[in-house]
Amino acid sequence: MNTFRLINKIENSFITNSLQKLSTEVLSYFKKKDHRFYIFINDEQTESKFPLIYLVPYENSNILEEKLRNENINAAGIYFGFIKKGIFHLSLEGAEFLRNQHILPNSNKITINEEGEKSILYGNDILKSVITMIPPKLKKNNLIAVFNQKNEIIAIARATIDSSSFQNLKSNQRVAQNLVDKGYYLRKRQ
Repeated sequence: MNTFRLINKIENSFITNSLQKLSTEVLSYFKKKDHRFYIFINDEQTESKFPLIYLVPYENSNILEEKLRNENINAAGIYFGFIKKGIFHLSLEGAEFLRNQHILPNSNKITINEEGEKSILYGNDILKSVITMIPPKLKKNNLIAVFNQKNEIIAIARATIDSSSFQNLKSNQRVAQNLVDKGYYLRKRQ
């Protein structure tokens, strides 16, 4: 039995706490109530081990609520991320949504070269040698969106350094841990 429903207060607090770490602008955007978050829980735990979060435009939520009364729904809207151990993890689709709304903070973006793009799409971490732009106020453990030279989001990573120590790194040292990248969809078991 699967469950697809509107998030509850506890789940909302997990999402809110994580979005607040991105920026207050992101948090303010979702307080406008233009969108609603829904959760999918796979009770059998066969495919997804963590509850998946979907973002549905408010104007579509009434239609969705009516469908939920009569149908078993597994997904609707934009896959926005998942909750693991009380922490909300943003998806690539969620990051792309924030970017399209012009609320993805510049302090959370890095740009990499073509060699780095190939490496990241194979699941590798981000090394100093492949970075062409790093935010001046990057802090260790910040979530960052990784962009290629065409200004496309290709990964979400966690900074392993502060920007102040970037210049002192050797070219083969890690700057960020790759959490999820677009190559994952090709690498995962079909």
